[in-house]
Amino acid sequence: MQAVAHSDWCTVRPRGSRWRGGFARLISACLLFLVTLWAGPVRALDAGGLRDLAQLARLGAPQLALRRMDAEQPAPDENLVDWMAWEQERLQILHNQGMHRELVERLARLPDAVDERFVRMALSLKADTLLQLGEADRARATVRELLWFHTAAAEPLELETWRRLVVRSYVLEERGDDAGLALLRYRQDFGGNSAEWRLLNARVMLQTGRAQAAVSLLENDASPEGRLLRMVAELAAFPERAARIESAAVKLAEESKLPGIQGAYWALAAQAAGRANKPFNQVRYLEHALSLPTERELTHALLEVDADDLWESYIELGKHVGNQEQRLIGSDEDWYFPATEALQKDPLRARVLFSVLGEFGSSEESRSVAHGYLAGMLDELPNGKALVRRLYLNSARYSDADDLPLVIRYRLIDEALQAGELQTASRLMEGLSAPASGTDVFEWELRRARVSIYTGQVDTGVRMLEKLVSAQDQQWDDQRIDRFLQVVFDLQTVQQHQQALLLFSAVLEKPVTMQQRRELLFWTADSLQALEKYDEAAYLYLKSATLQDPMAMDPWAQTARYHAAKMLAEAGLVDDARQIYSSLLRATRDASRRAVLENEIQRLHLVKASRRKGE
Repeated sequence: MQAVAHSDWCTVRPRGSRWRGGFARLISACLLFLVTLWAGPVRALDAGGLRDLAQLARLGAPQLALRRMDAEQPAPDENLVDWMAWEQERLQILHNQGMHRELVERLARLPDAVDERFVRMALSLKADTLLQLGEADRARATVRELLWFHTAAAEPLELETWRRLVVRSYVLEERGDDAGLALLRYRQDFGGNSAEWRLLNARVMLQTGRAQAAVSLLENDASPEGRLLRMVAELAAFPERAARIESAAVKLAEESKLPGIQGAYWALAAQAAGRANKPFNQVRYLEHALSLPTERELTHALLEVDADDLWESYIELGKHVGNQEQRLIGSDEDWYFPATEALQKDPLRARVLFSVLGEFGSSEESRSVAHGYLAGMLDELPNGKALVRRLYLNSARYSDADDLPLVIRYRLIDEALQAGELQTASRLMEGLSAPASGTDVFEWELRRARVSIYTGQVDTGVRMLEKLVSAQDQQWDDQRIDRFLQVVFDLQTVQQHQQALLLFSAVLEKPVTMQQRRELLFWTADSLQALEKYDEAAYLYLKSATLQDPMAMDPWAQTARYHAAKMLAEAGLVDDARQIYSSLLRATRDASRRAVLENEIQRLHLVKASRRKGE
């Protein structure tokens, strides 16, 4: 563990190594426009800040943007107009980031006083989001509320949007006849020239067996969604064209820049390859399709692909190859050796053979080796890690974590921890008492403790840490101390400071270096500060600063002294605080730091003068 000396000690605390699709867019574009229209103008005073937060989300930090909104958005009972303006941006961030569950939960807690336009916007967005979650019945119930209670005040564009939502809900439930009737009424009222109407109509035609009509309808549609649906319809109407459609779908998949559309084209290529009796191509395309996100509504009932489709294709093709080559199920060598020989020359063939060995190997060891090879090979494909996750985590055959091959289970745990997906890691860890072969027991127990802490099982995590720190046979070195402290910092993050204090104290009894001891005293003081034990915190900050040298003014010591002064002021020991600030002022020449210290000293003078007047 290295000590980090920050030059900006007035504002930054030292922490050592602690610091550490297309179709949906189309069908939602009108809704997002209406969100902007309905929410009303944003006041000039707030527009810049709101734009900054929206930009923050687009730059890849939506959680930070939402957290800032939590802190800065005015309360609705104080300023409802401004609250609605902020809420507009919040809803757009949630929608654009695909945070559908969070959006629906947010819309369920609207203040009663919001105006009519905002209610219509909120219910419309809720219905659209429920459809993207696959909850057609709830979406239709929401639209029903709009049509029954808000039609009189609605704009024509709103009414058109609501009626499309009804059609989409029927399509999602594969109620083709109901969707057809709803579309007929929609066309009578609003016409049939819009892109949204055309795509919905084509999907209804495909669901009701009118593929040739869908081909004709989409003949001149050059949109990515329109071209895709036209090719789906063409394959259904003219299966003899499967080979040509396969080639075209592969070309468009490779050219597409939209991951959702790209995945749908790969799914279409797999479907066409199956019709053309090209099983190896079919498996290859399924791998591509499963490695990419999907456009749920666009592919529903037409191009749906899941993990079990790929498993079944692997195993069916593997058995076919085995029959041709007279390989016996249960004779592991018959599958292992040709699979390893094909690793470089024909990796797809190797993956197929390993999948059969992984399913039917005669021993757990053989099956584990096969799955290890298979996952390793899939890793090398574009988006391979996403493919492995879907193949194992989204498969019915592995719905219970205990059914996962251990080699895969441990691997997925590591990936979930690295990605911060602690609920997934917790589910996969449940029931595992021992680490993977070759994994350090100490590291494994630390992972388990961290997952427990962040999934709300704090007491369990603390017990694991206490067991580790009290183990008599445990060898402690700098790296292990550092790794252990990372998890204690997690306790501080979730505001479990009392438990953190006990563990810091236990680590201080280990053979730590002088600098590590200074750092531990500092972090202990952090928790004491959080517990509002300001005089104790000040004492330990000063001890951290002076442990090695009572006169020390190195960067670490200056940082610790500064925090000590802050705590002394909080504890009411104003003269002591002023003396420490003054000593820091004498020790630094940096103009910005001197300005900060001078302001702190001046503030203490004012505090003391105010107290004298009060006496």
